[in-house]
Amino acid sequence: MHKITKWGVKLKKASFFITALLAFSVFTGCSKVNEAVPAELVLSDTVTVTSEETTTTTAVTTEETVTETTVPPEHYETVSFSAVGDNLIHSSIYKQAANRSESGGYDFLYAYQNVTDLVETADIAVINQETLICNDKFEPSTYPCFNSPVALGDFMIKMGFDVFTMANNHTLDKGTDGLSACLDYWESKGDSVTVAGAYRNAEDKANIRTNEYNGITFSYLSYTESLNGLSLPSGSELIIGDANDIDGVIADIKAAKEVSDVCIVALHWGVENSDVISDYQRDYAKKIAEAGADIIIGNHPHVLRDIEMIEREDGSEALCAYSLGNFISAQSVGQNLIGGVLQFNVTALVSDSGERSDERPVISDVKLIPIVTHYDTNYANVRIYKLSDYTPELASSHGVRAFSKFSYDYIFDVLEKNINEEYLVLPERADGNE
Repeated sequence: MHKITKWGVKLKKASFFITALLAFSVFTGCSKVNEAVPAELVLSDTVTVTSEETTTTTAVTTEETVTETTVPPEHYETVSFSAVGDNLIHSSIYKQAANRSESGGYDFLYAYQNVTDLVETADIAVINQETLICNDKFEPSTYPCFNSPVALGDFMIKMGFDVFTMANNHTLDKGTDGLSACLDYWESKGDSVTVAGAYRNAEDKANIRTNEYNGITFSYLSYTESLNGLSLPSGSELIIGDANDIDGVIADIKAAKEVSDVCIVALHWGVENSDVISDYQRDYAKKIAEAGADIIIGNHPHVLRDIEMIEREDGSEALCAYSLGNFISAQSVGQNLIGGVLQFNVTALVSDSGERSDERPVISDVKLIPIVTHYDTNYANVRIYKLSDYTPELASSHGVRAFSKFSYDYIFDVLEKNINEEYLVLPERADGNE
């Protein structure tokens, strides 16, 4: 886990400063001592000045006042991020975790162990937790109404994820009881994680979720376009972030910028299984970037979509990843099994006074590390690989080939088609082709 820290710097007026000031005053003429040196800084000492012609001893007497002051220096700090897409836990994933456990619980290490370094090396790691974790109130379940075991959430935290976004089309899969139980689970983790997108009531929603690293405060907002036709019952105080209310989203962003240096917005949007970015999405992203969103992380389509820097009217830029695809799943479409880990750095001006800077944060070193979810025949042994570790032999044995187009070439074709080469980190091909 990453330790979120806040620090400041205190400087004291040192005695050497006073001494130097006195020396300067003497050398500029004894008659000007009281002009050159404020009374509160003159020491009760004897200062002797010697030259070739004269030796003059001047007694300077006053009260000594020692003060400590806090100086608010401004400096730049940088924080590294990793962000992933949908953590979509089908039954084959949690059942294999149960089978691999030696204690009667769940062991999810096998599924994620090949990509843990991409998460734990980041200062802050963000994930869309697509499935509910209902605090053991309900049995684990799969599509179409998901619930994942508590052990999954515990493992994702242990893996190094700091921020979990909750607003998606499955947030009401277990009704209000399930959502309340899920909030209970996340609240039980205290300050170790930050969770956004679902709230107890209006007061809870107004409490913008933030964390801090290297003196930079980050805020997190999460919204969904769909709840799979479900809705909160009349009279319920529960709230789920609604992407369809863009005016509300903009108001939230402005509120978030009042309490943070950097605002990160997760959007569950777009058409499933489509890699096409619609005009309305580009317009939406532009509007919320102008409102103050610094980083936009898209999910829901279960396939990769492009990444771009959105230029604001003032010349600054916001980062938008329209869809990061799945982090893990057991879906049966080849493109659903190709995802990415978005990595970037955020640099911001930090003041130890705690005042917010008017200077926009700078996002740099943006790159997408491709990942592949692999499973054997009949959805057995689901696990994630970095593309750099994936082989043509694995691709040719992928269980998805029983249902969908998939091959080693296909992976590269999808990536090169959908992701701007400026951000795409392609490994050297294992088959020797270029």
